Amino acid sequence: MELPKPLRLAKEADLVGEPCPPNLLRWLATIPSRVIEILDLLAEHNHGAWLVGGCVRDAWFGDDVGDIDICSTCPPEEMMRLFGSDAIPTGVDFGTVTIKGDGEHFEVTTLRSESQYRDGRRPERVDWGTSLKEDLSRRDFTINSMAVDVARGLLYDPYDGKADMEASTIRAVGNAKLRCEEDALRILRAYRFLERGTGQRWNMTAALEEAIRLHRKRLDMVAVERRWNEVRKILLGAGAGGILHKMMVDGVLKYIFPHCHFISPFIFDALDHQELKDLTVPQRLSLLLVEYKTKEVFEALKFLKTSRDLIQNTSRFHERLSHLPNTMTGELRVFRYCLENDALAHLAVRKLLSNTEVTIHGLPQAKNDDIDNLIEMWNTLQAPKAPPQCLVDGHWIMARSGVSQGIRLGRLKDWLHRIQIEKDIDERSKLEHELSLLPFSHGDHEHWPKLEFP
Repeated sequence: MELPKPLRLAKEADLVGEPCPPNLLRWLATIPSRVIEILDLLAEHNHGAWLVGGCVRDAWFGDDVGDIDICSTCPPEEMMRLFGSDAIPTGVDFGTVTIKGDGEHFEVTTLRSESQYRDGRRPERVDWGTSLKEDLSRRDFTINSMAVDVARGLLYDPYDGKADMEASTIRAVGNAKLRCEEDALRILRAYRFLERGTGQRWNMTAALEEAIRLHRKRLDMVAVERRWNEVRKILLGAGAGGILHKMMVDGVLKYIFPHCHFISPFIFDALDHQELKDLTVPQRLSLLLVEYKTKEVFEALKFLKTSRDLIQNTSRFHERLSHLPNTMTGELRVFRYCLENDALAHLAVRKLLSNTEVTIHGLPQAKNDDIDNLIEMWNTLQAPKAPPQCLVDGHWIMARSGVSQGIRLGRLKDWLHRIQIEKDIDERSKLEHELSLLPFSHGDHEHWPKLEFP
């Protein structure tokens, strides 16, 4: 298979490479033309340039390759000059320049040699280097320490990443204790790489597990945003429950959720259940922390500095999990209206938890023999005919009820809207008949039904 052309030979690496296997050659034939242009320009100015890290790993597996990262002997200041307005100084202090493409951006990072990491997050000093061998030696795991010379069709794998991929093993590059001490985020990355969506759990080496136990406290030195970013990726991946369970057993999960000390094994099993594979991140978080009060979940996400939307969506789904609709068609329609896309997930979660000892918000689950009937009714519930918005406005109601404008009128409209959803009404005349039956002329409007769940 021919490699992408045209591409001149860049400066050679200080490593002995091997011919790329067919799976990598197939990938190289499909890489974006903009990557070829970047490599070619760096080669033209006598710099070495290699594809490196996760893109090589994913291409080796035949997975969809996300970001394509490039490392080079070219210093960031020169990259800025070579690529002009196409260069963005996203991380020049650490040697990273982002190069614009057609709707895509590609990071190019200068080879580095680094001094000691004293704060467990970043090196005290970064020096630009020319050695690919040295650059790969400071990376986290062997499966991420491979590089490809595209023009020569060579793979550089000085730490036997291929062998570890074939053995489904996560192994630190060099001294595992030193790697985890340098940057404690690598601890969370190790857990994230335990599952590749194949259903087969990977293993960490004994040395890496020992290093994690030794340095897990250093996670407190890592910005909470970085911690959450790794855990979010774990939550979105296959086998999240099993990985999170291992993190709890290993004493790591408490550095993500410091106020949530124990989570039932039943919950981890539920997270990996096939029926819940499509849960969103807020729904997964709600299930993971279902035994805690919603206020505690709110504080946990606030601690992690997650987005306002994530906090709100998680808190809302979590709070509602302690409630189930009645086995009445009208109640189910209101439930569907209020929860929208969360409704089915709500029922599925409660179904899986119904025969376990898991508490809901810290309280034992109420015995609910109707959960199966409820789900059966849900599965036969017809698509709504009633429009989502109320069929009538305040003027219409005032003309037919004599209720004056104000809070009482608004509450009456809300009551009618609920009836519209409950009875699946799609005509004003039918809603007018319902209005004639309501005892709105007396009674405290604060006790009138609202369109809400619970």
